[in-house]
Amino acid sequence: MKYIFILLAIGFGLIQSSETVGKNSMENSNDSNKSAARQTKEKVKYDRLPENIKPKTEVRRIVKNRKGETVSFEVTTVEKRLNELKARYKNNKLVDRSGREIRFFEPLCRGVSRGFEGDAQDQKAKDLELAELEKKYTVLILHCDLRKMM
Repeated sequence: MKYIFILLAIGFGLIQSSETVGKNSMENSNDSNKSAARQTKEKVKYDRLPENIKPKTEVRRIVKNRKGETVSFEVTTVEKRLNELKARYKNNKLVDRSGREIRFFEPLCRGVSRGFEGDAQDQKAKDLELAELEKKYTVLILHCDLRKMM
């Protein structure tokens, strides 16, 4: 009698677990279909980025204090930053919410130095280039991770 009761309990337990697994797998498959559709939609959203720029490329987001002074920066992805800027395509150009064109800037990033004076000249040239770009465009500065260069 004990054995019959144990077998019935195990049988009902297996039936319950298989129904739960079936429901979970159906829910998971629906979630994966939704996430795949979401990823496809997002890929289409920013499909005309420059060749070397991908949605997962890291960029710097400058953090300013109440006075407007630069305090530090955060590293985020191109996709997140473009979403923050509410970017869209207008006349085949990527623009922010105010209609200003968005450009990408690659800062001076190298592991080997040319010496103090050479580095200072190169940095000054890059700073001037960035200042000129910021006058006309919304600029996203690519993140330079020196750990990846080694």
